[in-house]
Amino acid sequence: MTLLHPKPRLLALLASVTFVLQSEEVYAADYFDPAFLTLSGVDVQELDLSAFATSGKVPAGTYLVTVVVNQNEVGQFTIAFAADNSGNVVAQLTPDFLQQMGVNVQGLPAFRDWPADKPVTQLSNLIEHARVKFDFSALQLDLSIPQIAMQPSALSAIKPEKWDHGIPAIVMNYSLNGSRTLQEKRGSSSNLFGNLSGGANYGAWRVRSNLYWYRAQSQFGTGNSVTQQKFQFANTYLMRDVVAWKAEVMAGESSTASDVFNSVPFRGMKLNSQDEMLPYVMRGFAPVIEGIAQSNARVTVLQNNNIIYQTYVAPGPFRLEDLGQMGSGGDLIVNVTEADGRVHSQTIPVSTVPVMRRPGSLKYEVTAGGYDGGLTNDTLAARFVQATAIYGLPFNTTLYGGALLSRDYHSWVVGSGISLGAIGAISADITSSNAKVVGSNSTQNGQSYRLRYAKSLLSTGTAIDLAAYRYSTRRYYSFADYNNSGFRLNDDLAPWTRDRQRSSFQARLSQSLGAIGSAYLSTSRTDYWGRSQVINSLSSGFNGSYRGINYTLAYNIERTKGNGEWPENRTLTFNTTVPFSLFSSRSAMSQTYASYQASHNNRGQVQQLAGISGNALDSRLTYGVMQGWANEQQQRSHQSLSLAYAGSKGSLASGYSRSGGSQSMNLGGNGAFVLHPEGLTLSKMVGNSVAIISAPGSQGAKVGNGGSYIDSRGFAVVPYLTNYQLNNISLDPSTLPENVDLTDSSVAVYPTKGAVVRANFATKVGYQALLTLQRRDKSIPFGATASVIDVTDSEVNSGLVGDAGQLYMSGLPEQGRLLVKWGKRSEQQCQVKFNLKNISAPSANNPIRIVKAECE
Repeated sequence: MTLLHPKPRLLALLASVTFVLQSEEVYAADYFDPAFLTLSGVDVQELDLSAFATSGKVPAGTYLVTVVVNQNEVGQFTIAFAADNSGNVVAQLTPDFLQQMGVNVQGLPAFRDWPADKPVTQLSNLIEHARVKFDFSALQLDLSIPQIAMQPSALSAIKPEKWDHGIPAIVMNYSLNGSRTLQEKRGSSSNLFGNLSGGANYGAWRVRSNLYWYRAQSQFGTGNSVTQQKFQFANTYLMRDVVAWKAEVMAGESSTASDVFNSVPFRGMKLNSQDEMLPYVMRGFAPVIEGIAQSNARVTVLQNNNIIYQTYVAPGPFRLEDLGQMGSGGDLIVNVTEADGRVHSQTIPVSTVPVMRRPGSLKYEVTAGGYDGGLTNDTLAARFVQATAIYGLPFNTTLYGGALLSRDYHSWVVGSGISLGAIGAISADITSSNAKVVGSNSTQNGQSYRLRYAKSLLSTGTAIDLAAYRYSTRRYYSFADYNNSGFRLNDDLAPWTRDRQRSSFQARLSQSLGAIGSAYLSTSRTDYWGRSQVINSLSSGFNGSYRGINYTLAYNIERTKGNGEWPENRTLTFNTTVPFSLFSSRSAMSQTYASYQASHNNRGQVQQLAGISGNALDSRLTYGVMQGWANEQQQRSHQSLSLAYAGSKGSLASGYSRSGGSQSMNLGGNGAFVLHPEGLTLSKMVGNSVAIISAPGSQGAKVGNGGSYIDSRGFAVVPYLTNYQLNNISLDPSTLPENVDLTDSSVAVYPTKGAVVRANFATKVGYQALLTLQRRDKSIPFGATASVIDVTDSEVNSGLVGDAGQLYMSGLPEQGRLLVKWGKRSEQQCQVKFNLKNISAPSANNPIRIVKAECE
């Protein structure tokens, strides 16, 4: 048998194919030359890139990563990564860290025996459907946790460690208003009123008070003048918050809350829980929403066609307990949008009354002091202790109650509120009192019953905003009745003001009419023990709008029954406002309006008022010109002019009116000032908490919050901040002076109640320049660092060189030196001398100077 050999050419081809296949097998993996990571001419140290050779692999180590929980960014954290039992490098997530990220670790049985500082190797073993994913290229760690395993409102809560009590300061609002009236053949009168309100801060302590001053002078004909003057402090108190209890304590003059007992003015001490310390989504009442998501889904909650809540949930069951506080009602539409676009919907009827709280929520108040009312010329000023509590229970139920104890008076109240879904929400309570009244030899025991109801019908647009009825027995005394009994009523008050109320009823209904507008009806009825008067009122109206024209039609009835008669007042009123933008597209016309008002009552009196009003100078200047007419025995004609200006440091207002033989002029102004460790800063009137901006050298820059401007010393006041929540304070970079630049244009602050917090902006005062750097006709390498050298040869104000040797820097002095480095050796460094004195900016809107410079 003869053995046949392949031809030499075929053998060569097979060898080549084998070599190629082997080469493919050997060299198929991607390879990155580390020399590309360095500038040319630099020796490359040996680098191990094996960890990056396979997709998804992460080298062990510690990284600053961005953490995202259920598609909501939480922040940046330093996290260690280490190999698990399978050799995979994973994030070292401890129960403490998961709790910080909002996972309800303390409520999950799987974590009960797990040490708080021991990393969790497989999170899905402890939380079903949980998933951890790390994107190394973006340094982002994504945690997908079923919503039911999350803490309620975890992502919206502000940690108390961030709350800022502020700096020592004195904050004052002030106002001064004066008027003078001249009447032909009858004389003249003048009035002057001043008010100073505010106080001082030190640490967490706040002192507040109001100072009123009033002066009135009247002169009758050529006779003597009469002058009245009053000077008074009011509402003076000392307070601070108690963070651990989510409460505040105060001592001084104040009033108790009115949600359980009627409000009681007092002088003493009070400790009460503070809802402002809770995130918005944990205040008041909202229903719990439960469901199941089949994928990473978006849950959207709508009420009255408005989105009131939206979140992302992981696959599995979810439970939403952090909806914002509900109004009186309106069915909730819950849409669950799956990852593939499928939508599941459900409707949840919701109604609530003001006293209701969500499950587990407690609101309380404890007060001790003396009654400090003012309806009568004097009072018993009885000392008392009052305690109230409102607690949310499961199944949309709230329980509330309280007690008030004094020497000869005590009272208690107990009640409950419940949301019945489609039926509405209702609350009912009973208050009992035991009082030994002045002038009576016997003790008076009585009860007061109260019922409140609310309901909104989404399908018809009808809402019973709140209907309330209270009935008190003949021998029931409120604490105010007890203290005022036996004393003379103050002047200028209705005679039944001090009388004990027998029953009262009030209700308000509203009806949405879609694009046409809305209508409302409000009514009340009140009567008293020992007096025949019955006070009745009814008001109804319609509000609408068409092409920017707003109009209102209202009808009011007031009736008082007494001595067998029903004297009544009935008034029909019509108002309309027409924007001039209907007739012209000029910007000035969009801020100008024509208005008309007419009223007619049951006595045949007719009043009409027409005029033009508007604003200018970015709404800082407002004006109005009005003409009025009337019939019967009223002044037949009257005119009025008004002008007001609201500046960043205060407001001024003036007016003039003329009616028959009478003329009146008025002038007033208001504002605020803050005295802080670095001086006095003026402002428009401020709210409870304020911020002091410090931005040296940026005078004239506009503050993004509140319309203030940086003053000549580099300070400004942001007047209205939200207590215990995130407030972003910003400056408008486009309004900065030419030679000023900001490191950050926004600062976050978290003020406590009444705080004056600092918002410090790091400003670079100097020139802005774009320098093109060259060395020996070659551009400076990309990535080189450049630093300004000061007189002490220290390196300050650094920047990075970009493409083609271009370097942008701000805050440069008029002349100086730059040290440029792209390596450690002397030949990898050079210096640039610059002089910007004779180099002009391209334009007022572009202050960046263009410079070419040689690096030596």
